[in-house]
Amino acid sequence: KVSVFSDLNNLKDISMDERFVDICGITEKEIHDNLEAELHQLAEKQKMSYEQVCAELKECYDGYHFMENTIGIYNPFSLLNTFDKMKFGSYWFETGTPTYLVNLLKKHHYDLERMAHEETDEQVLNSIDSESTNPIPVIYQSGYLTIKGYDEEFGMYRLGFPNREVEEGFVRFLLP
Repeated sequence: KVSVFSDLNNLKDISMDERFVDICGITEKEIHDNLEAELHQLAEKQKMSYEQVCAELKECYDGYHFMENTIGIYNPFSLLNTFDKMKFGSYWFETGTPTYLVNLLKKHHYDLERMAHEETDEQVLNSIDSESTNPIPVIYQSGYLTIKGYDEEFGMYRLGFPNREVEEGFVRFLLP
């Protein structure tokens, strides 16, 4: 919705549409329906119980919410790499350092202390504007923050890191 190309002015924004909350990830049900054998293989390879592997996957890669009061979804890239390599890792962050976000945060002198406790409304979350002084919409849309809570009375979203992989990656790559 940045209007870089005039032909794209009529795109439909589905980012906070309940019908599409699981389109960009893998649900826990889908993991159990389609990757049950891989779950057992991963548990055996990591010398963990099945329950421990499921809990570790959830801790590392689950937690993305694209609107309030919906199921969390898993990062497909990291999840599928975990099954491919049969070990846990920070696969999303191995794809490259988010230089653009680092520069955006520096440019706007953003207080990193409040990053994991940011509160904002829907209008801000969906307003990516190259001239904006608020880096939160870009950080949210890029997956570094997700919806953790919602106050219906005031229409305010509480944001936070979706999972351990993102939080650790953020600390490692963005804080310095």
